[in-house]
Order: sequence, then structure tokens, then C-alpha cells
Amino acid sequence: MPRVVITTPLEPALVESLRRQHPGFEFVYPEELLAIPRYAGHHITDPSDSPERLVAWRTLLGEADILFDFGPSALQAELRGLPRLKWIQATSAGIGQFALRVGLTTRSDIVITTASGVHGAALAEFVVMSMIYFNRDFGAVIRDQRTHHWQRGAGRLISGQTVGIVGLGSVGGEIARAVSAFGARTVGVERSLVGRSAAGCGVSRLVALEDLDQILADLDVLVLAVPHTAETEGLLSARRIAMLAPTCLFVNVARGQLVDEPALVASLQEGRIRGAALDVFAVEPLPAASPLWDLPNVLVSPHSASTVEGENQRIVDLFSENLVRYQAGEPLRNVFNRDLLF
Repeated sequence: MPRVVITTPLEPALVESLRRQHPGFEFVYPEELLAIPRYAGHHITDPSDSPERLVAWRTLLGEADILFDFGPSALQAELRGLPRLKWIQATSAGIGQFALRVGLTTRSDIVITTASGVHGAALAEFVVMSMIYFNRDFGAVIRDQRTHHWQRGAGRLISGQTVGIVGLGSVGGEIARAVSAFGARTVGVERSLVGRSAAGCGVSRLVALEDLDQILADLDVLVLAVPHTAETEGLLSARRIAMLAPTCLFVNVARGQLVDEPALVASLQEGRIRGAALDVFAVEPLPAASPLWDLPNVLVSPHSASTVEGENQRIVDLFSENLVRYQAGEPLRNVFNRDLLF
């Protein structure tokens, strides 16, 4: 019987539902080794770096055929050496650089499936919220409320704005649908246009990544929703930041490594773009000395835009479907494509 070791906190009812629905698997949930989550969907494994705990974890990992998440950070580099391990279900979508860092890209016989599709709606709402925040200048509204200052003003509508979305996977597609519902024009940017059309992708216009420069000056909003790969690292360079219109809002729900952060800071400080809503950063947690904390035209989110109540249920539903596929010898959903990293 395949042994599944769950290495991240889950609600007990979800663990029991997996046991009930999949009697052909043995589920191990070592609750005594897990930290208490601080919020819904908090995927944390390391309550301490106790040697005793690591010994217990090392034994559990070595006995697993399937892992739900990657286990303690101190042992993740050892996963590639586990001969029994066949499949890891991740709890996030963007796991490429992590897999590369811990050496999992060297074991092609270990299948990794991502949580792609789970977080799309939450990230789309973050983008819409960010647009409304800046369109209605809520930063000034909050400051005026705190000082009891009454100052009327005029805002902007999402309707009629042009939103460029780099990456039209499950997240980018949700963002396109959400902002289109408010009347925005959408320009989707994809690595390859082979076999794709604007209508099929749910956008007003579709361009290739190599043509990104051609659209930057015309955007009211630029959203990054593309994975971090060798091709996308540094994608929003200083040169491209300089091409954005002064009225452009930049929203990043991808990875901080896609952006020349010092160039972005300089552009925001000098008012060369309207603002930025950032959920990800080059260094996380964002250092206390970063100027991004105090810029009035920046919205800082602590890499939490994708985390909402009910996230664990959606990930478990995906995992449950994949367990059925695994047992039937069928292809799994959301198999991580290692080739995209190189």
C-alpha cells in the first residue's frame, strides 16, 4: 500500500476525508512534529530545529512513497536521494527555483505536481483591489482620515484602462477575466503564440514575450504573473521600467527576481510611474531598510495575496483527484515541467 506522508498542517477534517476517500493509501499525519499554523493556509513544517525532530522527520520521509509538500527545510536537499519517493504534491504553484535549489531537478523519476489553479482567483482579486486602491487614491484617503482632513477629489474607473498581463497561465487567465469584467482592455503576453489566439486566451490582444517592449508605453497597468525561470529573471529591467508611461501602475504577483528592484525604487521615488502594488520582492521578508516600505505610491503585501480561507480544501481536492489518477496509472494534473527552468 503506497504511504503518503503529509508534511504541512492541515485541518483534521481534511486529513480524515483523504483517508476515507482513498482506502488504498496509508496516510501519515505527524501532527506532533508540525508547527501550529498562524493563519488559514499557513504551510509551515519547522516548529524548531530540534535534532530529535529532524531524526523523526528523516525516518518518515525515507518511508514515504508520496509526500504532501516538501517537509522540513533542513531536510529538503535530501529528498532527491530517497529511493522510495515517487511523487511530491506541492502546496504552491511557483516551485521551480525551489526545486532547482534543493536538487529535485536531477531526479526525473520523482514527479512533482504543483498547486497551479488553486490561487488564481485570490491573486486576481488582489490585482483588482490594487487597481481600485490607486484609481481612488486610497493611500491619501487613509492619511486624510487619520488627520481628520476633508479633501474631495476625482478617481478613475477600471473600465477603459489597458491592462498588460505577462503570463496567461491559470493566474494570468483569472486576472484577465476579472479585470475584463470591469471593462478593462487586456493585452496578454505569452512566451509562444503557437496555437493560441486572443479570443482563446480571453484577452483583447495577444503578443509574444519578445514583443513586450512594443506595448509597455501604452499600458495603464502592467501585471507580472509568469513563473521565475532563466528566461524571465530580470524581465522588467531598468530599460523596460523606463519605457512605462508616467500614469502606469505596476503589479507583481509573480516573483521579485523578475524585476530590477533598485530601478523600480528609483522610478517610484522620482514619480516616473504612478505606483506599484507588490506582493513579492527580491529579498523576503522585505528588509526593514527597504525604501519600498515608506513610499506613498507603493502598496506592500507580505507575499500573502494568494492565501485565503479555504485554500487547504482546494489543494486537498486537487491532491485527491491526483491520488485517483495515480492509483489508476493515469497522468497526473499539474506536473511540473523541469524543462522550463533552463
